[in-house]
Amino acid sequence: MWNLPAFEESLGSLRWPELGTWEKWMTYALTGGGKRLRPALAWESYRFYQGDKASWEKGLPLFQALELLHTFTLVHDDVMDRSALRRGRPTLYKQTNENTAILIGDALLIAVYQRLAEVAEPARKPLIACLSQAALRVCHGQLQDLELAQTPTPQVSLQAYLNMITEKTGALLGAALEAGALLATAPQTECIALRQAGELLGRFFQLQDDYLDAFGEETGKIRGGDIAEGKKTFLWLWAWEEATPQEKNLLENPTTAPEKRREIGLALYERLNLQKRGLTFLETAYEDFLQATQKVQMGAVLRQIGESLRYRQR
Repeated sequence: MWNLPAFEESLGSLRWPELGTWEKWMTYALTGGGKRLRPALAWESYRFYQGDKASWEKGLPLFQALELLHTFTLVHDDVMDRSALRRGRPTLYKQTNENTAILIGDALLIAVYQRLAEVAEPARKPLIACLSQAALRVCHGQLQDLELAQTPTPQVSLQAYLNMITEKTGALLGAALEAGALLATAPQTECIALRQAGELLGRFFQLQDDYLDAFGEETGKIRGGDIAEGKKTFLWLWAWEEATPQEKNLLENPTTAPEKRREIGLALYERLNLQKRGLTFLETAYEDFLQATQKVQMGAVLRQIGESLRYRQR
């Protein structure tokens, strides 16, 4: 069973004396809580294919590497988005400054390979290749996201958005499942199928995030943050198709105040009944994931994981 308290303790015990007094910001970024979904996925696939011989100690460097990689993406994402808060506390960018946050993000990425160096052969080389490919794909997804933000809405397709979130969010979830299987020396065909299933789970997860931003009921969170920022989510793209010329001008105009844009967008979403349409779209994305689970031996385990995420509210 995945031992979250033990994993949290292991993250808190990591040290980087090479960074001197800046080491504390590595710990700050890494110990901010969260679902720890990526290392948990790696543990599940490793345990399934390794069976009774699965060892927490053997897998721990990989699990830590995955969380380090994920944290690196969050730190840099916060810099690019100028985000003040994450998980209810100041972001590293806000707590320090832009340059420090960028460098700590770089250090987190380097620390990924420090941890992978502790993985025993023969899994070390395939794992380095797996996580390196995932990191590049996440960067590609982030670049696509930046490009979409600068592209006028009429020129943005739903498929371009889906491609972006598959890279930005799906790639690392897919890599986590693949990495656990690689550690257990599972067959290559199984590893590839796991990666594909994980990518689809990641795509569903991001669609869910975008939906919850507009229609979620999390206490203390302001709805419509993505609208205020002008993010071209699937809901935004749908709304644009039926918005009035005046609404389009206010939504796309950079001089529109974020709060005004949020109010207009939420009212438009309600008028077009996008809450119901969005739920249907989420169900379709989830079905795509379920179909992919049929192609792997641990399909039943993946479906159980999917069900635990399917109706989340945060």
